[in-house]
Amino acid sequence: LNIAIGSMVKKGTKVLMSGFEHNSVSRPLAALGADISIAGRELFNREALLRDFEKKLPGMELCVCTHVSNAFGFILPIYEIAGLCRKYSVPLIVDASQSAGVLELDMEKLGAAFIAMPGHKGLFGPQGTGILLCGGETKPLLWGGSGSDSIPQAMPDYLSLIHI
Repeated sequence: LNIAIGSMVKKGTKVLMSGFEHNSVSRPLAALGADISIAGRELFNREALLRDFEKKLPGMELCVCTHVSNAFGFILPIYEIAGLCRKYSVPLIVDASQSAGVLELDMEKLGAAFIAMPGHKGLFGPQGTGILLCGGETKPLLWGGSGSDSIPQAMPDYLSLIHI
């Protein structure tokens, strides 16, 4: 999530997030100085949630939305939210922490800019692993070694996608 959010947000970016986001979304947005709005706070009311997203998406520069609330188990209508994002040309980051490996996640169908998921939950992988599906360009979270061209301090052009 940090890579996805950091790739798309700078100070003042207008971001709409659901009222069910984990602090792994809200804290990076706040740290980067995003102008945050919240849609949908009424628990288990899909229609009210979608109405609120429809009302607030115009003029936004990014939408970040969880697929399933970690606190309540509320399954958000992510495909409908993605459709609204496409309608208003707002890129979408999906937090699939609670749904990856359990519910359908179709990158092409969602049209998401990014889908982030940890490995240790529904994917049954080891702690500390994860997957970031990228529909757009990313900015490196960390800079580091490439295993080649050790003298220049800049990353080699042919390895520009290496992030660690």
